[in-house]
Amino acid sequence: MKKYITDYAKLDREFAYYGDDLGVTVAGEITRFKVWAPFCSCVYLNLYTGGEGDNKIQTLVMSRGERGVWSVELMHHCYGAYYTYTLEFESSKRIETIDIYAKACGINGERGLVADFASLDPEGWEDIPRPRCENPVDAVIYECHVRDMSVDASCGIPESEWNKRGTFAGFTAEGTRCGKVTTCLDHLKELGITHVQLMPVADYATINEKDPFSGKYNWGYDPKNYMCLEGSYSSDAEEGEVRIREFKQLVADLHRAGIGVILDVVFNHTYFTELSAFHKTVPYYYHRLRGHGEFSNGSGCGNETASEHLMFRKYMLDALRFWVTEYKVDGFRFDLMGLHDIDTMNMLRDEMDKIDPQILMYGEGWTGGEPAYAADKLCYKWNSYSFGRIGLFNDNIRDGIKGGTFDLRNTGFVNGSDHARNAIKRGITANTRYKRLQGTADDLCWAFTPAQAINYCEAHDNNTLWDKLAISAKNYSEEERRRMDKLAAAIVILSQGVPFIQLGQDFLRSKPKVLPEGTPRTDNNIFDENSYNAPDFTNSIKWGDKERNLDVFLIYRALIALRKSSGLFRMRTPEELDAHLHFHDNNDIVTFELSDSEECFFVIFNNRRDERWIDLPYGNFYLRLSEETPRPVYRTVSGKVRIPPISFAVYKRL
Repeated sequence: MKKYITDYAKLDREFAYYGDDLGVTVAGEITRFKVWAPFCSCVYLNLYTGGEGDNKIQTLVMSRGERGVWSVELMHHCYGAYYTYTLEFESSKRIETIDIYAKACGINGERGLVADFASLDPEGWEDIPRPRCENPVDAVIYECHVRDMSVDASCGIPESEWNKRGTFAGFTAEGTRCGKVTTCLDHLKELGITHVQLMPVADYATINEKDPFSGKYNWGYDPKNYMCLEGSYSSDAEEGEVRIREFKQLVADLHRAGIGVILDVVFNHTYFTELSAFHKTVPYYYHRLRGHGEFSNGSGCGNETASEHLMFRKYMLDALRFWVTEYKVDGFRFDLMGLHDIDTMNMLRDEMDKIDPQILMYGEGWTGGEPAYAADKLCYKWNSYSFGRIGLFNDNIRDGIKGGTFDLRNTGFVNGSDHARNAIKRGITANTRYKRLQGTADDLCWAFTPAQAINYCEAHDNNTLWDKLAISAKNYSEEERRRMDKLAAAIVILSQGVPFIQLGQDFLRSKPKVLPEGTPRTDNNIFDENSYNAPDFTNSIKWGDKERNLDVFLIYRALIALRKSSGLFRMRTPEELDAHLHFHDNNDIVTFELSDSEECFFVIFNNRRDERWIDLPYGNFYLRLSEETPRPVYRTVSGKVRIPPISFAVYKRL
């Protein structure tokens, strides 16, 4: 075998396998193992009684079939057995590895597990309906890290159940409180979001599942096994079935609450390169290479996967199909989606449509480095019209709201910039080609439909909104910064497109940085803007913040309820926007009208430090929602209305 492949098209033509039975399949009492390994001279199946340790049962020789697929058949169901493959190449070199198609695994993901998934279903699993989402603009997405939700004692899980904290079970704990406020699942229900986006829960490499609370932490963007669950979120990582049962229970609990589950998937790279199961199984196939055989690093993590190669494209498709059918998840967020080719992503969308067109798909329209593939064939944001059914994170509205993400002192609309108004207007129109703004920030028109724009101003990456405001608007009072936060929330939630919020953003989440003893604190180091491996001190949710900032939470909740109350905030097409959205000219602030034959809303975003008097459209209105009150004020007003400094207001025609 050559060191690396030079003709992938030829390899795919001759060896690509299209069957749906790779990995382990159990039919009655027969268990079949299949692995695609076209370069191997021999492949062996190893069976074990445990996920680690010296407990091998037997080793079986596998038979080579068509298109490089090796298989072996056992005349019993094998449930509970752990397994690996030993791959032998022409050089007689033998490598043992987990099956890349393993759908369950043992501790730390070193061995696959033959799991009886049906026996692990929660009570009533088949009867729980999937939450409906007719169009992506009907979604309100809440990004959460499983551990962050409940690892802090303030989550309200009693000390007697401490082992639930930071786990799948803790995430959906019910009846929990911190003082007078709800936490965990009750918090999600109270806020009113429609979908939870879970940061990676597939098995990742950087936490020792034997001791997950030994001071280690990770976001999970270090993928090891894409179809297996991460064991550090289970109550018992050594028993591979436990994480399956507990994650299914998490999905069931959220579905019963009417909340969909979106998985953050990281197909763009593998944590290990030469040591990854992909490279061990089919060397130099699953990753992109440079001209002389070096691994390309478009992810910034050491390598990038090759979605255009047919067997990795198939792998992505099989993985998504598995998560949707076995775990009933409701969508996928693609990390560094700009590394995936357009054809693959459109095929994935087609496949999800066959299962359920309401499954959400969106991702980051950028990369972490320079990929080894043609830019016009990749899912960059500027190629958005070529994959218009898949959403993209709207970094234009993000930076327009609070200023440049990578410059702590740079300001946006809410924190005093005089130059962000047009970016905000384009964001309000979901960055579509809205006719009435032609000639204004036309370079920001990239969305095919409103559903393609995932609007946000805070996510797990970079500083939280509250921390960004603490630095970029430090010359403002704390009360003014609180107003900025509420104004930012109004822009995200009331703009056309799909609103996206991070866990804790709704009560001024901060990520304080842990500094070495004796290090002076400065604007540049006081907050952690890249807390991927920072301790729980930095990342965990301190639920007392919700109680202290309840006024902020109530505004977020009221904004979500307002958005859900009217289709005018959730229009489907650019043509609808042209017909029903009208900006009013109010100099240096932003005002716009949403109206049809049934309703009329007038929305005002005042980012100035002085009050403004604004003319309402013709007719009688009442104050539906404002920065100062989450409840409607049923007093008839017309003509001019006073708008306080750094605030928003929504009036509705009577």
